[in-house]
Parts: sequence; C-alpha cells; structure tokens
Amino acid sequence: MNICARIGYGLVAWVALSVSTHVPAVPLPYADGFDYALGERLGGTTSSNNWSAGNSTGTGSPIITNSAALTYPGLPSLGGHGVLSSGIPTSNRDRGVVVAPDVNSLLYFSNVTSLYISYLLRVDSGPTGNPRLLSAYRDSTGGAGGFTPSGGIFVGTNLLLGIAKQSNTDIAWTQDPLSPGSTNLIVWRYTYVDGATNDELALWVNPPASSFGASESLVPPPTVTTTIGPDDVGINSVHFTLRTAGSFNGGGDYALDELRIGTTWASVVVPEPRVAALIGLGLLALWYLRRTRRG
Repeated sequence: MNICARIGYGLVAWVALSVSTHVPAVPLPYADGFDYALGERLGGTTSSNNWSAGNSTGTGSPIITNSAALTYPGLPSLGGHGVLSSGIPTSNRDRGVVVAPDVNSLLYFSNVTSLYISYLLRVDSGPTGNPRLLSAYRDSTGGAGGFTPSGGIFVGTNLLLGIAKQSNTDIAWTQDPLSPGSTNLIVWRYTYVDGATNDELALWVNPPASSFGASESLVPPPTVTTTIGPDDVGINSVHFTLRTAGSFNGGGDYALDELRIGTTWASVVVPEPRVAALIGLGLLALWYLRRTRRG
C-alpha cells in the first residue's frame, strides 16, 4: 500500500473515531521498567496511564511482580519490577501501550521508516500443544476491548521464537531454541518498504553487545526476517497478550521486563554508560591507529 493510501486510511479512521474514548499515546522513545504496584494486573490502577489499550484487566491478566524483574549484561536497568504472563486465561487478555502520534491515528510509515521494540524475556515453562502468542502490535485505532493481532512474536512448543505479519499462519521461526530460565534480549522491528506486501518484520535474539547503541548503518543482521503477509497502514499500539482460544494459546510461564519502543536501534538497544565509553575509546583508538599508519 502506498503512502497516500495509508494516509487516506488514517483520515477515515480519524473521522470514525473522533468521538471515541480518549486513549493517550506515550512519547517515543518509550522505556518501561514496570515500576508499578506489586500484585497489580497490567493495565490496573497504577499502570493504566501507560497500558491503556486492549482487553479488561480481568482474571488471567499479566501480573506485576518482583519475580519477573530482569536485567541483561551491558544494558542499563530501568529498575522497577517485571511482568509475569502465565497460563491460559478464561478470556483473551491483551494489554497494550499506544504509540500513535495522537489518540485517533496510526503511527504512519510515511514519516517513520521503522518501529523498534525490545524487551527482556525469560521462559520459565514453554507452551504445550500450540505455540504461544507472546507480544503483538495492532494496526487499528481505539483503545478498548480485545483485538485480532496484526502481527507479533510467538514461542513454539520447541522453544523457538517466531514472527509473523497479518497472516499469522505464516510464522518465520528462529533456528536455535531458548534455554528455560535464561534471560534473553529480544529486539523486533517493522520496516516500511515502498510497494505492496513487502514490508519487513525482523527479529534479533541476544544481539552482540558490540551493537548496543549502534547507528542504523551498523545494525547487525537479524536472527530471522519475514515479508510474508499484507503490509500495515501503520501501528497504533504494542501489546503483551494472552489468548484463550485459537492456534496460539499454548500457555506457559514467561517473565517480561525492560520494555523499550523507539524508531531507531540505538533507542531500544541502549548501552550502559561504561560500555558506551569503552566503545567510544575503541573507535578513537582505531582512528588513531589508521592515522598513524597513513603517516
């Protein structure tokens, strides 16, 4: 879908939703260490200002807990707690952060080439029977009620990670399974490509520390990519999700923490200050060595 068509779609959506419930968008880049009330369901009293989109915070929703607090070497900690997403709820539980520039629009790819998301993931027990939809994005506006994910990240029964666009049956899987109990850095990117049915989803699992804070020209190769499925007109919200029915309700127990959303790699894969300083010193040394050799 070309840019003009995407903008036209958005204008129609704006008119249709101009009287809808106000759902605030978070500013980008956005970072969340889940420093909310312990025991609260995600989207509850203290987290609802940010986690404002999606289904109700009923039984089976992800829980704010200390046991899901995660850290990763080389990344600055956001503090706070973490989110424990467990089991198979009695109703779909989808809770998300709105990232659109205003409450009645989408994050248009006419002015943003890519949207990046990163978070830490620990699999305590994997899905059984079916894969598990872990996180997703929505390409429609509005903030209330459940939704059909436009695309997302999946955990397979073999602990492989997968990504898919709107056609959720066409999942592109990684080759190496996750280790239960280990903390992993997950980075996801949606990239707009001019033309139809060719936008790219990319997934990185534990990218090298040398890439933390890298410019767009130095982003490392993804672990897996896909372009299969319809392109999106834009992205309205980013969700952690639990499904009760369908092909992706495999259950399991997952700790999620340190969520970052931005439009560049460096905004979601942020190095600790000392790591950034070491990278800077390394680049300076390389420059000096080259200069000396030329002399």
